[in-house]
Amino acid sequence: MTGRNVRASLLARAETLLDGLGEGGSFSPCPYTTAWLSRLRDRDRVLFPRARRWLLDRQRADGSWGAVIGLPHDRTVCTLAAVMALTDPGPPLPGRAEAVRAGLAYLRAHSTAWRAADVGETIGFELAVPFLLGQASARGLDLPYGDWDELAKTRRAKLDLIPRDRLLREPTSLMYSLEAVDPGPALRGLARFAGPDGSLANSPSATAALWAAGPDGRTPAYLKNVEMPDGGVPSLYPTEAFELAWALHHLQRGGLLDMRTPSAARCVARLRALLGPRGHLGLSGGFPLPDPDDTAMAIIVLHAAGQGVPHLLDAPLDFEGEHCFFTYPGERDGSVTPNARVLEALALRPAAYARPMAKIVEFLLDTRREDAWWYDKWHASPYYATAQVTFALTQASTLPLEGTLAWLLATQRPDGSWGWYGTGTPEETGCAVLNLDALARHGMRVPRSAWVGAHRYLRNHLDGPFPELWVGRSLYTPRDVSSSTVLAGAALAAARTAPSGA
Repeated sequence: MTGRNVRASLLARAETLLDGLGEGGSFSPCPYTTAWLSRLRDRDRVLFPRARRWLLDRQRADGSWGAVIGLPHDRTVCTLAAVMALTDPGPPLPGRAEAVRAGLAYLRAHSTAWRAADVGETIGFELAVPFLLGQASARGLDLPYGDWDELAKTRRAKLDLIPRDRLLREPTSLMYSLEAVDPGPALRGLARFAGPDGSLANSPSATAALWAAGPDGRTPAYLKNVEMPDGGVPSLYPTEAFELAWALHHLQRGGLLDMRTPSAARCVARLRALLGPRGHLGLSGGFPLPDPDDTAMAIIVLHAAGQGVPHLLDAPLDFEGEHCFFTYPGERDGSVTPNARVLEALALRPAAYARPMAKIVEFLLDTRREDAWWYDKWHASPYYATAQVTFALTQASTLPLEGTLAWLLATQRPDGSWGWYGTGTPEETGCAVLNLDALARHGMRVPRSAWVGAHRYLRNHLDGPFPELWVGRSLYTPRDVSSSTVLAGAALAAARTAPSGA
């Protein structure tokens, strides 16, 4: 296939992706969230029987539930949630008892694995695990509860950051984890923070807890809408703002966003409307908490698309802390990629934002590992975080990044791919290529062999597979975002390997 044909094929794929982008979300189903919905009852009637069946069908051979890559936090919280769901009373379910026994055996055998893991802690892990263990203990389930004792202390400290009266008074990040906070009728007061669709913080599990605290006519409709045909449930829905911003950004970087097409114009206009006049954005239009990541990314994308948004650059400053920018109030540690995103946005007017930009650069250098790469809590692979940081630093500074280039070249696999967990993946390879492209544009020499290998691998993996690498309540895949990463990487690698004039 000639270079022109490759580009035409990738443009067509990008157009297809854009056609369905921004309507709701493309997150993969989540065992943790599915378990919570499967527990909902109306008197003695199970409201989501397909969710219970989905859990049984998705148990892994070792007795666990969770993502393909076996990160301990993900497998622990998903398995514990599934076991508790399957030990709830309900109609007979063939295979349930065997599944519970296997799940408990897995938890006993891996009860301390999470302590040794320095990556992949799922969001709200310190809240959910002690809460579910309390339920397990009340049911007399045989587990080594002492192996998780220190999490109970962390849970109390987290809850102390957002006391009950504040939780009931204003939107907080704890709404996202309501199912693991504490059930009770008082929590019905949070219904006033529900979105127009009836969801609480776009979280099916939190919304399920809200409904269980006192049924609300709107809530079951939302929950029925998020359940997939096979019974699985995503960790968040809707997520249209996040997916629009990230996918558009990737396609822009890959040269695959043709603003002359109706689908591209529609997606950009939709993102502009979501950002609004104040320039604050969360993961969807109805999400109650804006964040610097979505806010800055939308500004970056809209600026690149020719929209007049630099006047909104003050908006990310609302999230500034003493040493870095924070995603949400009460966050224990600053996150790498949101800070990189804010840096990239502020670099649109560097003279006006020199002070916060310098703060972010210092934070990013302090969090760099081996003087080469970055890891972030929102994604399990360092190739994602490093790609975001590298692009921001090359836009906003003249810092040398030779260590990053050497790390990327040294970790490319013989088949041309990159992957942190034993095998290459299309998404991680796409991230690595985005990284190399940023470094090449920064004046660094990338061997042609790296581009050739990446191009060979990506052209054969445009449709995935896309393992769950993103970190939420469990690991998940935002398929449209992952696909846009691969398309962008494939386009950049193809352009770097095409003969001159092709």
